[in-house]
Amino acid sequence: MKTVIALFDTAADAKYAVDALLLRKYDRTDISVVANDLATLHEAPPHAGQIATGALSTIIGLAAFGVPYAGPVIAAGPILGALGAVGSEEVDIPDWLAPALVKIGIPEPEARKFSDAFNRGGAVVTVRTREIDADNVARLLSACGAVDVDERVRPESRRRSTG
Repeated sequence: MKTVIALFDTAADAKYAVDALLLRKYDRTDISVVANDLATLHEAPPHAGQIATGALSTIIGLAAFGVPYAGPVIAAGPILGALGAVGSEEVDIPDWLAPALVKIGIPEPEARKFSDAFNRGGAVVTVRTREIDADNVARLLSACGAVDVDERVRPESRRRSTG
């Protein structure tokens, strides 16, 4: 099994990607979502008319909680168990998401990159899939609006977002 990860600008875009995965019969228990821009969750992304719109609550185990460095957060799927296994002292650091991502199969350097990007806003979707399907899942997430995480965490991006 392999875990594919993607970053989205909004929870609504992540919801669209999750809906697309579910329509293609990926198992909801293999899909994780973490989002902190809850205001956009009920908004429909511009491309939502292309597929049926469902709620992130279609994933078993949707939970909402507060994180000091991220504010209110929703999470669903295997990431919930990983977040529960992460100690409270780890949740109180800026890189709080990385240990949970590592626990669900994301290599540590990649996990830290996505944690940093998540803290700048948006949503993370992970999908545990067979190795043979990983490229298809990555292409689907990209087609659903996944953003380039490397672009998001570049130092010049930080200057633009604060200026």
